[in-house]
Amino acid sequence: MACSLPPSRYGYRRPVKFFADRRRARTAAQPAKEEKVTAAPPPVAPPGPEVPGWLRTAAAVSWRLLVVAGALYIVLYLLAHLRVIVLPVIVALLVTTLLLPPARWLRRRGLGEALAAALVMVGSIVALGLIIAAVAPSVAGQTDELGTGVEDGIQEVSDVLSKPPFNLSQREIKRRVEDGINRLQENSGPLTEGVQSGAVIFGEIVTGLIITVLLTFFFLKDGRQMWDWLVGLLGAKRRKDFDEVGTRVFDALSGYVRGIALVGLVDAILIGIALLVVGVPLVVPLMLLTFFAAFLPLIGAFLAGLAAVMIALVDGGLTSALLIFGAVVLVQQVEGHLLYPLLMGRTVHLHPAVIILSLGVGGILAGIIGVFLAVPVAGSLSVMLDFARNRPPPESPVVGEPATT
Repeated sequence: MACSLPPSRYGYRRPVKFFADRRRARTAAQPAKEEKVTAAPPPVAPPGPEVPGWLRTAAAVSWRLLVVAGALYIVLYLLAHLRVIVLPVIVALLVTTLLLPPARWLRRRGLGEALAAALVMVGSIVALGLIIAAVAPSVAGQTDELGTGVEDGIQEVSDVLSKPPFNLSQREIKRRVEDGINRLQENSGPLTEGVQSGAVIFGEIVTGLIITVLLTFFFLKDGRQMWDWLVGLLGAKRRKDFDEVGTRVFDALSGYVRGIALVGLVDAILIGIALLVVGVPLVVPLMLLTFFAAFLPLIGAFLAGLAAVMIALVDGGLTSALLIFGAVVLVQQVEGHLLYPLLMGRTVHLHPAVIILSLGVGGILAGIIGVFLAVPVAGSLSVMLDFARNRPPPESPVVGEPATT
């Protein structure tokens, strides 16, 4: 018996739709399957650092310090091999700070830059030559006596220490004194290594003097143009700050050199008066020693005063030595409390501890030359740090102008 299917619109059967309806009805009758809900896995804590944070920070700082130390070593190595050029540049810069004010005065009177620089240099050389010619005869005949007197004074001090109540070993004192003198005579340091031959020293001195004179002339004549060219090598945003820092450093060096020269001159005059009053010989050599010792802060004054005391001890005994010692102490007090604040002004202000450390570092790195340059370099760094600390912060590029309504 045939299955009867509903007829289609066109007269034939539609079995496909029929079976599809039945399958849909059977599926609807079945219960719905429950969906499985899978829980999220618990969070896994990240693994801890392999080394502590403080150790990683210390390591990062350490390798940066090593890079800086390596760069400084390379700079010192180059300076040591280029000392014939580097030292004249530094000396010419310091001399320029002294000669620039009279050169500017001549320019304001209508002279050209070259003529003003030439006149100032010729005048300074002539004045220096006259001073040397006036002082040289007396100094030349007393230089050996000065050295012999200082050695005799040291020997006499050692003899006093070897007797009661000190009772120190004379052999040990002599050995210590000789070791100290030998160390002072050794001119070691990166900037002076390898200079052993007298011919080499003479050649370097002559070459350095020629370079110094030429550089001083060009610094006086074209110093502003040279500086503007250096500043022009920087970006537009850095030129103003670089120019300001350079101007401040030059002003500080100028004030320092002029002030220290005046301090040394006043110290020499006062020490000379004290030597004349007490009746100690070798007045002119000791005055010159005091003047040049002023350019070595703290150490120079001590050495010059010690030389004066030794000469007084040999010539006039303990009483003269004590009088000269008191005069040296009095002059140092006048220098520290009156001359430095009055003549140095606000150019270079360094704490005595900073001066001592800078002198020590300069002496280790470059010997006598390093001691001479230690305070100017430290003063320049102080000026740079003061500028970096006190200047206003730069404007942020992300902050725009307020909107106008």
